[in-house]
Amino acid sequence: MSFSISVLFWAALVSGTVAASIAFYGRYRMVPSWLTGPNICKLEGGGCEALFRTKRAALLGVPNSALALCLYGLLAIGRLGNFPVWILAALCIPAVCMTVYLGWILIKEGLECRICWLGHFANAAIFALLLGSWAAESRFRN
Repeated sequence: MSFSISVLFWAALVSGTVAASIAFYGRYRMVPSWLTGPNICKLEGGGCEALFRTKRAALLGVPNSALALCLYGLLAIGRLGNFPVWILAALCIPAVCMTVYLGWILIKEGLECRICWLGHFANAAIFALLLGSWAAESRFRN
């Protein structure tokens, strides 16, 4: 992975970790509306804490934010341990599928959630950067 791609990867990983941490916090406490989006996210308590508590915010009872934190931890370990890029990209596939599904719901229901979108963009960026690096590595070997 080139230096510039690596910097972008780590920036996206940190951004995703911040978003997932705030969403996890929001599962149990109120997140201020300036972090989530006061205009459209009209759920309760002046913030989007209810959004992080919906049934869609958990996969099989586990908060999506907790799953994201685990994924980001695995990706960090994988990059630091020089795991093959294709393995790291494969780890991201479920997160990208959830990103597409949850992003579509946000758009369809007219909800604004800055934290959610930060996490979704981070997932997409991480996946795209890993796929690009994998493709570049494959071309370089051939």
